[in-house]
Amino acid sequence: MQPVKLLYPFLLLLLISSGPGCKKNFLPDTDDEDKLVVLAEVTAGDLVRIPVARTIRAGSGNLINFEKVNDATVVLSEESGHKWILRADKSTQFANNPASVFTVRHYYRPNTNYTLEVSHPVLGNARAVTSVPNPVQVEKLDTASALRQGKPVLEVKLVLKDLPDQLENYVIEAVKQVLKISISFTYNGTKYNCDTEEGKKLYEQVKNDPAVKTEKDTIPLQQFLRLNLYSKDIHIENLRFDGADNPFRRIFLSDQYFTANRYELKFSIDKSFFISEKEDQKGRVLLQVKSASRELYRYLITYEKYKTDFGSIPANQLGSPAGNVQYGLGVFGGATQLEKVYYFDEL
Repeated sequence: MQPVKLLYPFLLLLLISSGPGCKKNFLPDTDDEDKLVVLAEVTAGDLVRIPVARTIRAGSGNLINFEKVNDATVVLSEESGHKWILRADKSTQFANNPASVFTVRHYYRPNTNYTLEVSHPVLGNARAVTSVPNPVQVEKLDTASALRQGKPVLEVKLVLKDLPDQLENYVIEAVKQVLKISISFTYNGTKYNCDTEEGKKLYEQVKNDPAVKTEKDTIPLQQFLRLNLYSKDIHIENLRFDGADNPFRRIFLSDQYFTANRYELKFSIDKSFFISEKEDQKGRVLLQVKSASRELYRYLITYEKYKTDFGSIPANQLGSPAGNVQYGLGVFGGATQLEKVYYFDEL
């Protein structure tokens, strides 16, 4: 079993795992100038959140680290002509994220083109354009528990339905999202929250009182754990560079193998982390079936190929995968997704 490693939004886009396999690291750039870094998956229906960071050469320059950028100007434009200036979200949910998260109260739309412009007084300007595809269509999705080489997995069989006049690329992934359990209670007509010291202390004193009314709520956190996938489907792109017995972080499939605009895909999800004994790792399992823009699809395949970690990067290793951020690094890529939610932890 691989060690638990929680992901934050900036890291979730990439590959995080300490499991065995081919490992290489990505050099963000070959020159000596620090760059703006954007790693944003633009998914229809999601609130606009753009992670922005900068590269920092550490020590003698042999390591590349990433640092928050709060003094950037971030502008998002839609093909309709609408334009928004994003603000840095300094809330605690992104405190451990290695990037600043810029946001605005707007939701991405399917079948729409977006332009992102990031300006910084020292690092200059970066720009990227992407298209959010049409909604992904899944005609059928069945699941069943099973064993794979003696280990528990969740088997999945789904039927994808494709648009006949468009090239579509599909990405399958599964993550566990950490949930915070919030307890509130009413005592003598006053409502208290156990998230506060006052509320927690009072609750311990009165929780056995029959007059106390307790409410429990689950709050999704921006913390995730990636779950391994397995598939022996001969048409997935993973098999071009990896073995069918190896775990995948994501599964990639283009529509060139569809018959009558349909395709049945079978795969399984490692259940090792479905149930956790630790409170800070309890949560829900998210199965995501995505239609990805060309730039996002290619970018994610590169990271899948080398199974690289992302964080501190040796500067003498492999070059950065080609993204679509002009005068910067990373990717600004569109997607639509169908998400299925499963609960296995006792919350």
